[in-house]
Amino acid sequence: MNQGPTRSWQSRSTASRWARRLAAPAVLAVLAAVATVVSSAAPPAKERIVVPKTLPAGRASPLLIGVGTHFGIGGEYNYQIDESARLIDELGFDSFRDDLDWPAFQDAGGVFPGRLGQFMAATKARPLLILTAGNRRIEGANPPVTPGGRTAYAKFAAQVAATPQADRALLELGNEWNLRAVMGRAALAGAGRTDDPRAAGNYVPLARAAIAAAGSANPRATLLYGAAGTDPQWQWLGAVAAGLKQQRAGLSVHYYNHCKPAADRTASEAIGEMQRLRETLGGTAGSAPDLYITEIGWPTATSCRISREQSADNLAQFLLWSMATPWVRGVWIYQLKDQGLKTDDIEDNFGLYDYHYQPKPAACLVKESIALSRAMRQGRVVYRSPRVTVLDYVGADGRKLIAWTNEAEATATLRAADSVASRPLCGTGAKGTTVGITNTPTVIALTQPNADTTFEAEF
Repeated sequence: MNQGPTRSWQSRSTASRWARRLAAPAVLAVLAAVATVVSSAAPPAKERIVVPKTLPAGRASPLLIGVGTHFGIGGEYNYQIDESARLIDELGFDSFRDDLDWPAFQDAGGVFPGRLGQFMAATKARPLLILTAGNRRIEGANPPVTPGGRTAYAKFAAQVAATPQADRALLELGNEWNLRAVMGRAALAGAGRTDDPRAAGNYVPLARAAIAAAGSANPRATLLYGAAGTDPQWQWLGAVAAGLKQQRAGLSVHYYNHCKPAADRTASEAIGEMQRLRETLGGTAGSAPDLYITEIGWPTATSCRISREQSADNLAQFLLWSMATPWVRGVWIYQLKDQGLKTDDIEDNFGLYDYHYQPKPAACLVKESIALSRAMRQGRVVYRSPRVTVLDYVGADGRKLIAWTNEAEATATLRAADSVASRPLCGTGAKGTTVGITNTPTVIALTQPNADTTFEAEF
């Protein structure tokens, strides 16, 4: 959704789905939970959270964490090369995501054009390049749904893969094809009909041809397909994953919920949708591929109101959950800085920094979340209910819990048998037998990391 995206949001997780997740054997093996539904006049609800002494598993590979920028197509938006490179390095991002325009790449003679090329040279971060899927100069290639158009796009992908930079880059095949392959039509329903260029049946052969051509040009290249926009019930992406399940490529996902009902504009809702997508792909594709979540974010515009603090909390929660979820391979936040100055314009307000590079609260929380991810050796989601999420974390500095409430204004208290040290991200530390939990993730040091640890949670 770079360059003026249409943001996506999907249906809300239901209470029955929460019940199914809490009943899963893997969850019951690591926690004991007693939940009481109460009215506002009733005593506080209590839950018992058990962290087992058995250590969590490690990830097969570290979580890739990236951020969107605007050095490719679509305007400059006051994006400055040196300052953007400095902040990406300072926050600890592995990668940046930007557009590589097909005609511009041709005009540059097969090298990375203009400001995009300059920025790639200025940053150590790995590029995630969106190979734009449209070229008005080539018959049948705007969008490339004819045999000739698909062949031309595959050649473009192969040329990019053959560049020296491609060994460390990730190449994404298009951007929200189901929304953007043809503009000005009503929203696509489900996987779409084959007479609609946006249909999954038209994207699959294009992606297959590009994956084959790019893989032949450079077997080390990392290809990503999918990157769907608004996709209720994940029908389009499910059809694409089923059609490409034998390909050597990763599945790209976008998700936004910022204009859903206020209670659903949360990281918890987004996490629930990622879990539902995983279940959907396991049914439609025969196996569930790992996910590269190449767009996620919460704008701080006055429309679809989300405060700067809630946006920051959402991003931190989503990154930390992803860190502890081995089938999430990477997450890219949309975007580094605000692209405009209109406070009521959603597209102008997705940044970790404002238009002039002044930090929002998200900058600090994301930086500390990335640092935890970098230090993590082992991790898991040890407890997740509608009220609270708790991660079991083993890092370079020992074993800890990371906990937060799942609703923006909710608070909770964790009571431990022994005094524990705790600190909210970007906050002040404390020590005691009770730990106050809010929507901002709190890191809690375990005093007996080699024994079962029990907390009584009160809401």
